[in-house]
Amino acid sequence: MSHYYIRIPEQDESRGPFDIPKLETLAEAGQINPNTLYYDVEREEWIPIALNDALRSKVFPEREKLTLRIQKEEKREEEEEEEVSGLDIESMLLAAEGGTEERRKRTRQKKSFEHAAKLSAAGLGIMMIFSALFMILSLMPVLRAAINDGAIAHLFNYPTILIGIFDLILGVLLILSVTEVFPLARGRAMLTLGFGLYVGWALGDPLLMGLTAAAAIGIFLATISQSLSTMIFALVLGIGGNAWLAYLALNGRFDGFFDGITLNLIAN
Repeated sequence: MSHYYIRIPEQDESRGPFDIPKLETLAEAGQINPNTLYYDVEREEWIPIALNDALRSKVFPEREKLTLRIQKEEKREEEEEEEVSGLDIESMLLAAEGGTEERRKRTRQKKSFEHAAKLSAAGLGIMMIFSALFMILSLMPVLRAAINDGAIAHLFNYPTILIGIFDLILGVLLILSVTEVFPLARGRAMLTLGFGLYVGWALGDPLLMGLTAAAAIGIFLATISQSLSTMIFALVLGIGGNAWLAYLALNGRFDGFFDGITLNLIAN
């Protein structure tokens, strides 16, 4: 299902992503109209919904022709007002220069937002997969023993394994661009921060505390970033922090620490 980012023409702030049913709901509530802009990924620009026949017919099925007529009349009135205005040549040049600079600024902001939106889901997915590896590899001795003893089901008694499976599922969904799970990723970032700081403190390991903080902040920023620079910063923190934690777990840094944290979900 297609998802769209929208914004009001007079404002820079965008909202979304929204699917078609959500846009219909917003239209019925009067929160958007045919002049509302949506971001067209193929054309890489913001376009009024009224100019996309397919999208317009779904969101505003009864007001299509009237909207286009109103837009044409408004445009004609604006052109007539510009012709009648008594601006001299110097004023017109100054206005044109200011308009050009403003357009450039808006174009830069729009492109920055577009690039950030393209990177967010995939980047978050990679972070969560590395986080899953960290959680699961932290119990590698237990995992090997369960495989050797044919007691795979007993692994579900370990909360660390359960969290790792959750992270793995979340990572796959994000790589598939299921943006509805962004709130779950933000919640997971807070859990990562609290859990990692506790483990780092318990082990007396400042490196672990720093990596956990970087991983959590990276995940959180990636869910809210609307500029390319912030998104790159989030990716560096999130992917770097989680990948480093996974590397430490692979090398046995946490062996023996998580073994005693168990539940009684499955009897031995």
